[in-house]
Amino acid sequence: MENGVRGDRTDIDSRRKAFGSNLFPQYNLRKTFRRFVLEAIRDPIIAVLFICAVLSLCFGIQKHGLRQGWQEGLTKILAILVVVIVSSSGKFWPITQCLEFSAISCYIPETDVVRTSKWQRIPICRVLVGDIVFLKPGDQVPADGLFIDGCSLNTEMTKADGQIDRIEVDAHENPFLFFGSTVVDGYARMLVTAVGKNVKHHGISLRGSLIDELKRITSIVGKSGKTVALLIFMVFLVRFLTGKLHDDNGKGVSFGGETTIGDVLAVVGILATPTMIALTYTPEDLVSAVRTCLAYSMKRLMKIQILVREPLICHKVASVTTVCMNKTGTLTMDSMEVTKFWQGLNSIEVQHNLIAPSVLELLHQGIGLNTTQPPSRSSSSSPINSTEKTIFEWAVKQLGMDVESLKKSCTILEIKPFNSKNRQSGVFISKNGDNTIHVHTKGAPEVIIPMCSHYYESTGNVKVMNKDSKALFEQILSGMAENGLRCIAFAHRNTLIRDFTIFQQQLILLGLVGLTNSHRSGTRETVEDCRRAGINVKLITGDNKVTATIMATKCGIIEPDYQPGEVIDGEEFRKFSSEEQMAKIENICVLARATPDDKLLMVQSLKQKGHVVAFIGRGIGDAQALREANVGLCFGTQGAEIVQACSAIVMSCKDFPFIIDILTWGRGIYDSVQIYTQFLLIASFVALVIDFVMAVSSSEPPCLSAVVAVSTGKIPFPVFQLLWMKLIAGTLAVLALNIEKPSRDVMRRPPRNLKEPLITAQMRKKIRAQALYQIAIFLVIHFKGKSLFNVNAKEKDSLVLSTYILCQAFNIFNPRFSEKNIVEEMYKKKLFLSIIGLIISIQFIMVELLNGFSGTARLGFGQWGLCIAFSATPSMVTWFVRCMPPLGNFKLPMLKPKID
Repeated sequence: MENGVRGDRTDIDSRRKAFGSNLFPQYNLRKTFRRFVLEAIRDPIIAVLFICAVLSLCFGIQKHGLRQGWQEGLTKILAILVVVIVSSSGKFWPITQCLEFSAISCYIPETDVVRTSKWQRIPICRVLVGDIVFLKPGDQVPADGLFIDGCSLNTEMTKADGQIDRIEVDAHENPFLFFGSTVVDGYARMLVTAVGKNVKHHGISLRGSLIDELKRITSIVGKSGKTVALLIFMVFLVRFLTGKLHDDNGKGVSFGGETTIGDVLAVVGILATPTMIALTYTPEDLVSAVRTCLAYSMKRLMKIQILVREPLICHKVASVTTVCMNKTGTLTMDSMEVTKFWQGLNSIEVQHNLIAPSVLELLHQGIGLNTTQPPSRSSSSSPINSTEKTIFEWAVKQLGMDVESLKKSCTILEIKPFNSKNRQSGVFISKNGDNTIHVHTKGAPEVIIPMCSHYYESTGNVKVMNKDSKALFEQILSGMAENGLRCIAFAHRNTLIRDFTIFQQQLILLGLVGLTNSHRSGTRETVEDCRRAGINVKLITGDNKVTATIMATKCGIIEPDYQPGEVIDGEEFRKFSSEEQMAKIENICVLARATPDDKLLMVQSLKQKGHVVAFIGRGIGDAQALREANVGLCFGTQGAEIVQACSAIVMSCKDFPFIIDILTWGRGIYDSVQIYTQFLLIASFVALVIDFVMAVSSSEPPCLSAVVAVSTGKIPFPVFQLLWMKLIAGTLAVLALNIEKPSRDVMRRPPRNLKEPLITAQMRKKIRAQALYQIAIFLVIHFKGKSLFNVNAKEKDSLVLSTYILCQAFNIFNPRFSEKNIVEEMYKKKLFLSIIGLIISIQFIMVELLNGFSGTARLGFGQWGLCIAFSATPSMVTWFVRCMPPLGNFKLPMLKPKID
């Protein structure tokens, strides 16, 4: 219980074998890929295609013999297998990326354990059953276990309904600790009893309104496809029953008489064609595309040390209107330095020999023992909290503090951990051989000094804290604040009773420490970039008003001549009525001396006002605000696991300018989703209309699968064309729209409205215009193509297919080139253009080289020119309109009156 487990390789292996590992069961990648392949094979559309390809193989051999009859059917089967492999790989790749993110993220939370009498900090995935773990505020409970000893331990657990359950843990009433909960107050040692899959709560599920909206959209498309399929089936059935359906030889097909292969093909076509149309329009492609898009984006962000814990939050990131942040560690560097120390009313330089030994001993006790750290850590270890660590190291170096001898000479009786609300911490100690109890406290000066009745001078004398001395201390604090210093006060007194209410009275002030940390580079530019993107930036900090104002001015959050009401403190903000908060909330740029409740209230008020709030936090005092914000972001600092648990995005880079990358990612990914949705709806709607028109106007049972006419004398739908369209819509279009890094141009426009639907009014106009244009072109080609373009039936169908493919290629191309300088944009998007070129090249090869298998006819240069002209016209018109100056820039010449 004191020394912990041995922790050698033999001990670790035996414990993992007996009790399991703290890593949850991982996917078997081989089994996962096989599962995707089997799912793709069981897909109804693939099943129907495969059956028809087998029939094609059988009838081909029967008609042309084994030597030549196998070629077409086997080629179609191979084409189906290629699509199955490509489709399975497209679904498998995002899974591997998510597993990679999980493997990385499991190493972010760390915890303190004792092994072989030595305290060490390890990732929680390496915790073993039997480990003794030290828990402090902000830590995530790494496994299930039992409370051993500690003080005032409170944890929070998120329940299945999303509510937060706060639990008090002690040795008698409730000694149970569960994985996934976080420590919000107190400290303790725990014994680990269950890890990994054996813990009580290990299921985590994420839901996303974006995915739900996509499913609703694609569900409508699927129902439309089924409706069109039913209508086509009814048309074919009526024709078949009335004898008006003909085979490739022009012979009518109906019941009765001798059954031929043509009859069989016609009957198969009656069933297969509507079935293929119904199955082609399923709500899977869009959702799969979004998941692939998110996986690409998360991989990019991981390269710059940004971990997105909730990928579906992208639509909220795209809507952020206000960014709230803490100062320490966000606008300033993590590293701090003690630059000022006041003993009484005197500023003490680095010579600690100027301080009386009795006062110096008390300072050593107040700094070295009033800290939250594992009770048995080695003497060389300093506190984990950055502020405590800086003061601790300063005391060792400048005040001559000997940590090992200090711990040997004193016994810690009880600790009152630091609390963000009352902004102080305390400790009861006794010196060995002395019955006197010493109480030490430290915290914010405005909290500690009012508790003090006296103060120490450097000579060791104790003086009364009267009005004059309090005024002088206020001047000292104001001076440090004006220099941007963060101030910590230390106080002490002797007592005979272990009662923490003694903190509230009759303390003796030991000294004041001033810390500084420089602001991060690029913060002013980042704030300006946010403003240009229509995003307000607000500073919410626990520092006093003067310090906060100086930092906000340096970073460009406020101007030196800021207006009244832009900078207020937490006490003033709390006193506002609800109406006053709503009236003044948007004008507030800096909230100083803010408690965790003030931060929470600020976020709630902004949300109530209609803002979409991103909150950047760091310490455990930010946890509530992070949880309440629409988008919670934190820096991946050690000892702040509760902050990470409340955050959707973790920035290990610890650099504030990276907020621009996150905002760009959110807007870019949402743009990609909208563009792909627009592309898929246009392609699907056009295909449905053309399928129906060509089906009812033809005597054969055609299936375009998304727009293609039947080839006479073959299986009643061209398999190559069907698979080719499925590959474009499901894989190549997704890659083309998502592989490029989002452009910073997205930060030149205001945020999107969070309540705005995925398909906006502007998108609806574009979908209608593009769909009507394509339908008009295809109807002209279908009904008048032979006479207008001097082509036969097969060439006409090839013209329809090629025009459709090129229309969709330009439909992918057009939204990504929004700038007037299209040459420069093309140079930036080489990979994107490569995929567009691949689509066009494959279509050309299908028509010109593989026409025997794809059911197409070769086209001449003039016909290809027509396809390109029909497809590129909307893009050229759009680009021309963008290049046109606004109408407001044109002015009619003024006609001067003629003067006689």
